[in-house]
Parts: sequence; structure tokens; C-alpha cells
Amino acid sequence: MTSRVLFAGAVVVALGAAAFFLLTSGPDLPEQSAIVESLENAEPPSDGTPIPETTTPAAEATNTPPSSEDTTSAELQAEDPPDDFPAIVDNALRDVEAREFPIDVGFEIIETLTHDTGAFTQGFEISEGRLFESTGLVGESTIRELDLNSGEVIRSQDVDDVFAEGLTVIEDPAGTTAIQITWQDGVAFRYDIETFEVIESYTYEGQGWGICDAGDRLVMSNGSDQLQFRDRDSFELLETVDVRLSGEPVQLLNELECIDGAVWANIWMSSLIVQIDPESGSVNRVLNARSLTPEVAVGSSSDVLNGIAYDPADSTVLLTGKRWPVTYRLRLFDQ
Repeated sequence: MTSRVLFAGAVVVALGAAAFFLLTSGPDLPEQSAIVESLENAEPPSDGTPIPETTTPAAEATNTPPSSEDTTSAELQAEDPPDDFPAIVDNALRDVEAREFPIDVGFEIIETLTHDTGAFTQGFEISEGRLFESTGLVGESTIRELDLNSGEVIRSQDVDDVFAEGLTVIEDPAGTTAIQITWQDGVAFRYDIETFEVIESYTYEGQGWGICDAGDRLVMSNGSDQLQFRDRDSFELLETVDVRLSGEPVQLLNELECIDGAVWANIWMSSLIVQIDPESGSVNRVLNARSLTPEVAVGSSSDVLNGIAYDPADSTVLLTGKRWPVTYRLRLFDQ
């Protein structure tokens, strides 16, 4: 047995134990900056190979979609079990080649933007050609607007005394507003998008992780395997749906983005983004963004993928993470 196999196995066990603790601890789930401390100093295998995908690592990525002449899936097949999704264990995602469902999503890097390395990103949103972000941690939480072309911070408003989480922008004829939720504070804020003035607040039970606007209702996650649907005006809880993949619960649903009738969710502590049917809760697609993780974030237990923003202008997606120095603009495709 190679040292690489031993390392991968140890990491999977550690992450699995962490996930079990998180999923059985009820409303007292630790925040995203407090997961397994041992992973902070863990060194990944020097010859580690990503989960099979047709995109090249970020450092070598090209701006052309993969072709039949690209590296074969067999050459990209990891010898060891993937170690980057403790929320999903021993189900269809493990055996990529044997399954027909869910569909694997590939991506083409269109461009890269800068990203504030001080931003503990919790929510990412594009509205009417403008980019907005929510950042977390008590004493560091903000709502901000970024330059859509460069990623630079245009303006930022502190959100005092709370741990801010997901953000969505609601476009209505009466005026565009933004809703930002909080982790354990049980309060959501509605902002005037032009001034970032709080014009209304709402209370809710449980935790808040991610949120997106589906057009007729809001979709919210709380770190479990459940999506909540809320009224766009009153924030009242309307219904819930359980998220399943091959009959198994998909836990730790975090940042959300509503795209063309589907809900895309990143799974906390992983490089995976899943596409969910909001009616059935079924996972239909999965995107592995592991190759995009910046070197400075590799092995970190807190600086993880956490930011999905869909741009309807060209049907691309912006992707970033907590304290990442870069934001990627991607074009997605089924492979």
C-alpha cells in the first residue's frame, strides 16, 4: 500500500468523521471556519490526481472546450477514492464511469477576475449586470458590490454583530432589493440595492446558509439535506423538499444559485456543486471544481469553494471561494 493511498484513506476517514459529527449535532453545527483543524496542516499527496473531468488544472487551463484529442478519462481516473466530498460517501458519485446519473458537468475557463482575499465569501450574485457579494464572520460581515469586469470592490457596507451568510437579489418592478441571511442569528435583512440601507428585516428558525431567488419564491439552505422555500415578500416558510442522490440524502447544502428553474448548490467542505430539481429534490448534475482551488487554499479547512453567480447576459457562471485570490468565469457543459 503506497503512502498516497494511506494519506487519501486517512483524509477520507477524517472528513467522514467530521461530516458525521456535523450532521448529527442538530442546530449546533459549527460554522464553516471551525471544521477539522487537523486538515489545516495536512499536506496533499505530491502526485494527487483530481476526480475524472475533462478540464485541465487551473494553472494549465485553456480557453477551449475539451475535444476527442484531449487527455482520456482513463488517464484522468484517480487511483484512490476522491477525498474532497465528505457529504457524499459510497454512492453513485464514487463510480463515475459505471453510472448514467447524475450527469457530469464540465467547464471552460473564459476569464479570471481578482477577488478580495479578506472576503470570507458566503453569497455571490449577479443582477442587471452588477455583481454583489456577502461576506461572513462576526465583526467582518459585509454586503458589497464588486466590479463585474475586474472583481474589485466598488463599495462595501458592514453588517454589525451578526455572522452574515447567503445573499440574493430580487428584481421586481417596484424596485430591486437584496436579501441577506445570517448563520445562527435567525434574522434576514432586506436592503435597498442602491444604498445598502436595511429597509426590512425578518426572523426565522434554525440556521441560514445559502439563498437564491427562483422567481416565484425564495430557496434557502440551512446546512442539512433540505431546501426551504420562502415567500419573496414576507419571508414566510412555505414548504421544504429533501435533496437526494440515488436515494441517499445530500447533506451540507450551502451557497445556492437559481438557474433556469434549477437550484445549484455547493456542498460545504467539498469542491462539488450539484444541480437540484427543486420539485423532487433529485440531484441531476454534478460539477467538480477541485482543479480550480488556488494553491493558497489547498488543504485549508476554511478557505473553501463558496460562491456561485450566474450571468444571464452570456449564460456563464462566476465561481470563487472564501478568501480566494481569484474568481473564475466559466462556461458549463454536459460531458
